[in-house]
Amino acid sequence: MCTKKSLLLQGQIVKANNINIWYETFGQKEHPALLLIMGGCCQGVLWHRAFCERLAIEGFYVIRYDHRDAGFSACFDFEKNPYTLLDMVQDAIGLLDALAIPKAHLFGVSLGGFIAELMAGYFPDRVHTIVLLGSTYEIRPMNRAYAGLPAEPHSLLPPPTPEYLAWMREFMKLAPHTAEEQLAQRMEGWNRLSGNRFPLDVGINRDIQQQFLDRLQYPQGILNHITMLRSSESESILRTIPSKIHLPTVVLQGSEDPIFRPEHGQALSAKIEDATYILVEGMGHIPSDHFYDFYSTILKRQLNFS
Repeated sequence: MCTKKSLLLQGQIVKANNINIWYETFGQKEHPALLLIMGGCCQGVLWHRAFCERLAIEGFYVIRYDHRDAGFSACFDFEKNPYTLLDMVQDAIGLLDALAIPKAHLFGVSLGGFIAELMAGYFPDRVHTIVLLGSTYEIRPMNRAYAGLPAEPHSLLPPPTPEYLAWMREFMKLAPHTAEEQLAQRMEGWNRLSGNRFPLDVGINRDIQQQFLDRLQYPQGILNHITMLRSSESESILRTIPSKIHLPTVVLQGSEDPIFRPEHGQALSAKIEDATYILVEGMGHIPSDHFYDFYSTILKRQLNFS
């Protein structure tokens, strides 16, 4: 049985942006740094260890980390100490500072994509390139749908799929009583986000979801991320950031993404100078083991821009 102490031995805690951040590295420090930025309500361990080790073999110094309010990083009482998307950007910058990394490649997923966009736009001297997966510049359709509100009449981008919204409403009503039920619920949710075309490897999905549950200190943190993204500040800053990005950018858009449908990735790439847009058939909203070869190829190409 894993204990918190044994799990912590797999990584380290560092003070970054004046809070505790858990992180883990793979590879040699002298290699180009690659910061893997997971989505909202997620922990760094959802970047599977085998994928991180593979990228290290490919020549990257790989860093995965827990956001604030996730895993072993600092937890917040959001009502007393609210934070913004820019605070989470500063967490990532603070982590690079703590590791004495002047500049990094970024691979961001969903909320991690937002963080990567903001880092590239506001801190370009700290970023070589960015790869975005399951990202957008417009989160109002998602926020309104999650709040049960109708889409805005003149919205150019769609909300999450009706099937995903219906499942999520039922998901939020469930209260698993046993460890097995909790694990099954986590695995189902990750499969839903991955899409139906290429099912996740059962062993990998079970492994990362069990780690997630073993490391879950503060369930309220999930709601804190959602609350933060619903703020008008988060919505407005994301709408304006693409025009500030002048770094090599790849936008990966899954054809099966149930949250940010293909129109989102296409619109985002059109707003970023010289961005490369790739519609990936069968891919969903999250990194899938089926596409590890593909991600690795894309990231290695980014090394040419270092």
